[in-house]
Amino acid sequence: MIGTSQGRHFCAMPIIERADIPAIDLYMDQVTTFMETHLSACKRGPEDKILTKTMINNYAKAKLFPPPKKKKYTPHHIMLLIMIYHLKGVLSISDIQSLLQPINEALEERDDPSLLLDTYDAFLIMQRALQNAGPKTPISADGLHAGLQGKETAENKPLLTVLFWGLWAATAKRLAENTLDRQTALKRRSKEKEVDEKK
Repeated sequence: MIGTSQGRHFCAMPIIERADIPAIDLYMDQVTTFMETHLSACKRGPEDKILTKTMINNYAKAKLFPPPKKKKYTPHHIMLLIMIYHLKGVLSISDIQSLLQPINEALEERDDPSLLLDTYDAFLIMQRALQNAGPKTPISADGLHAGLQGKETAENKPLLTVLFWGLWAATAKRLAENTLDRQTALKRRSKEKEVDEKK
């Protein structure tokens, strides 16, 4: 079903390219504003929040990303937060921590962002693959593997496998929610029409 006109309408999740992420470090308020601005299309309802200060603090306590530097968050933090946002609805915090642990260890212990950058680039490729999937363009393992050439290594292959299925599950969950919301809206409009006709 992913890739049908209905699926495309909802699952065209915003893709935040590396170039879209500010090159400067941001304070927490700036981080939440950035996420809200770029991911607002993912909201199920207008009252939903993409990211709050409490969420960021909870993620920091769970060690989902390295500690901020002088209360500022780097572009690396933003990349991690974007991936966390898309995964948190289908994976537990402990699972996400385990998934991202190799990246965080590379950042903290070796000051090496290469694993994160390759993973984030692969994450973007996966998002595009899911957006373009459909009856005529199904996702194939070979096709996805070919698209990840240069990004997939022995070190990050298990991470990318879990990341892909987590992203796929998150996309399917959103599509299911959207379908239910549409049905609910149609039923509500039908009842309102009946009431108006009886007046």
